[in-house]
Amino acid sequence: MSASAYPSDRSGPGAVAPSHDRVFDVAPPDELLYSLSADGKRRFMHPVVHKGHYWRIRRRIAAALMVMFFALPLIRVGGYPAVFFDLAARRTHLFGTTFHPTESVVLFAFGFAVVVTVFFVGSTFGRVWCGFGCPQTVYLEFLFRPIEAWIEGGPARQRGLNREPWSPRKIRIKAFKYGVFGLIALVMATNFVAYFTSWSALGPGLLHAPWQWTSALFTIAAVAGLIVFDFGWFRDQMCTIACPYGRLQNVLADTDTLLVAYDTARGEPRTRSRELRPGAGACVDCNACVAACPTGVDIRRGLQVECIGTAQCVDACDEVMRKLGRPTGLITFTSERAQHGGSHRLWRPRNLAYLALMVVAWGAFAVLIATRADALVEVVRGGREPYRVLNSGDVANQQRFRFTNQLQEPQRFTIEVLEPRDISLVTSESPVVVAGEQVVTVNAVATVPRRRFTDGQANVRYLVTSDRGFRQEIDFLLLGPFGPPGEVR
Repeated sequence: MSASAYPSDRSGPGAVAPSHDRVFDVAPPDELLYSLSADGKRRFMHPVVHKGHYWRIRRRIAAALMVMFFALPLIRVGGYPAVFFDLAARRTHLFGTTFHPTESVVLFAFGFAVVVTVFFVGSTFGRVWCGFGCPQTVYLEFLFRPIEAWIEGGPARQRGLNREPWSPRKIRIKAFKYGVFGLIALVMATNFVAYFTSWSALGPGLLHAPWQWTSALFTIAAVAGLIVFDFGWFRDQMCTIACPYGRLQNVLADTDTLLVAYDTARGEPRTRSRELRPGAGACVDCNACVAACPTGVDIRRGLQVECIGTAQCVDACDEVMRKLGRPTGLITFTSERAQHGGSHRLWRPRNLAYLALMVVAWGAFAVLIATRADALVEVVRGGREPYRVLNSGDVANQQRFRFTNQLQEPQRFTIEVLEPRDISLVTSESPVVVAGEQVVTVNAVATVPRRRFTDGQANVRYLVTSDRGFRQEIDFLLLGPFGPPGEVR
């Protein structure tokens, strides 16, 4: 089949497909992926923007998210950027709070809270996140596509330009567009790298000694290339092919999950008449909803995995209904239960369970943050052997004490044995001085009388204190021989 035979090549995603016998020699239209033509080739989407109610909401959210992305590495809180992933020092600074890899409980609580939140949002609101808050949708629909429309014109002119054979004019337009995309991608990529290096280090480094920042330059170039590829070519396929969230929705959704849906009972049978006749549906088959969808979905076919919930079809249909003097809401946010005449239930057992877990998880995370100690101390075994029997008959255990100073000021730590009192402890450094927000590990050897071991084990309790008022008791299990001296086990 020639490319010109496919209707979207002539009139775009809003066109009404001809009959099967004239066009769809390979597959009927209702069996095709929206991003594919009948012969299996990629079909690029050029959605028509309808600046309705939901579009204005999405624009405000998009503007806030873009400002936040560029502002967070610049705003300083507690001496560091508001969000700073310090890979070199293995620390994370979030809004004035510093987290270390040793805070495994806090990290677990945060991760669990995020997962439960995803489940709650997906079960309750469907793919509203995809359409209103996902960076893929935000940057594509409110940054890259508007720039493309400014350079190439509206959807019809873009399709016309793509159909044209390559010429100096087409090369100039495409080169200019991708040049602008590249500059924006470089700015975005550089700001992304600043999350891991901070602007205070990255900016002067790139200006005065770029040869010392080869890793950062390589990362910026790679990320910028991925951004241009994604927003310049891959586009809607990121949502419909690569992103797993749409597939996850099949597990999370139920009959009360919020979704964008077409009112079949009101809309069918379709008619092109401007006057609503008896027995005719409200849908005038204008295909404005299809032409407006960023992924090319015909929402009138029901809920589909390609729908990302932008509600552009809602704005497009409402605009048409207002022009015809008919009630809006032919396409709207609703649920499957409400579609079939039932009453939408916002609260039901499953999402109430998700909500309860979410509250507990975020509450636990908040409590852990609010009650964070001034330091973390961990004791682990050291050396290549579990223990060593000395000539005196005592048993030596090698250990490592890891001190994490969670204050910005230095702390001096001391270790002593609380019980049993006849255990001696020798450390490689005493007192242990740890600079602000740093981690220090020291070696230690505990010497234990052999009589303290029962079944090869002996319990010891350490007391760790600091000059900043930190105090923590730590129980640790020492290993030793089984049985009395001379017995072989």
